[in-house]
Amino acid sequence: MKILIVGQYRNWALERHFHRYLSEMAQVEVFPVEDKFDDYYHSSVFTKIRTRLGLSGIYRSLAEELLQKVRTLNPEVVLVFKGMSVLPAVLRQLRSEGIFLANYNPDHPFLFSSRGSGNKHVTEAIGLYDLHLCYSGQVADRIGKEFGIATAILPFGFELPEGDYEAIAEEKEELSVCFVGNPDPIRAEVVRAVARAGFPMVVYGHGWTKKLAGQAGVDMHDAVYGLDYWRTLRRHRVQLNIFRPHNVGSHNMRTFEVPAAGGIMLAPDSEDHRRFFAEGKELFTYSSREDMLSKIEMLLGLSANEAAAVRAAARQRSLTGGYDYRHRAGQLFSALEKAILAPADKPSIN
Repeated sequence: MKILIVGQYRNWALERHFHRYLSEMAQVEVFPVEDKFDDYYHSSVFTKIRTRLGLSGIYRSLAEELLQKVRTLNPEVVLVFKGMSVLPAVLRQLRSEGIFLANYNPDHPFLFSSRGSGNKHVTEAIGLYDLHLCYSGQVADRIGKEFGIATAILPFGFELPEGDYEAIAEEKEELSVCFVGNPDPIRAEVVRAVARAGFPMVVYGHGWTKKLAGQAGVDMHDAVYGLDYWRTLRRHRVQLNIFRPHNVGSHNMRTFEVPAAGGIMLAPDSEDHRRFFAEGKELFTYSSREDMLSKIEMLLGLSANEAAAVRAAARQRSLTGGYDYRHRAGQLFSALEKAILAPADKPSIN
């Protein structure tokens, strides 16, 4: 099978993991359409203004490049990640040529929580795909019901090789609460609540010093990447997981990354979190602000041996549960095979 991945390919991109592991099962190439768009958009203030006003020809230019790539490679499957820079007209053209179209959206196709989480290209293209891969069962159900399109559940995962895990495993623990991620109003209010309650709060991400200017009790750092990111997840006693609106009831990337690092995660209560990890043993959940603060106090009060047991259990479940991206790529490949062979009138394959 030939697969063309259309999306990002920066160092942090999810697409890199799937490219690596799908390549063990198929011939896979990448067209980094989002990187090309970002390079153009950020090249000058002028290009930003032209793009926002709809005066730029960047989308048409990228459309021509993508079509040329498809005609050169001749793939059976075009796998689009999100699709903000892919014109629906291009997808219609590819469908007319008999190419199987799949979409994996790590955000939400109906609910945009930030400028980078989606646009009209994403929503207008929903009905043009043959298969939607969704991290959320709620999103999959809605797509299946409203569009009659096949769906498959593909949760997030983690990519932490054993050698890197061993490098962070001896990280000295700090008795503090940590949040890793850029600020938004919801996240900022949760962080403020933790600080006001008197717990040592540490945040990592772009823009926190501006967002929380004047806020006492919060130790603010810039974003961390690579092994520093994993060390950070491991170092602090409590790793706070905060849902954005599109994650409510489901899970997010931190759901798997924190336990994989042997971190102690305190996350919103959800069906997914209870399904993936054992509450009170491998992760901890909260259902309200008061519950969150109470659980923080409890977790900071664990003995060193108790905390070590949680860390070990979380790491072990991550491995035995098959939550790494190698296994996720296998799930994706199986979903593609099943959807390609499935009768056209079957609306969902979950």
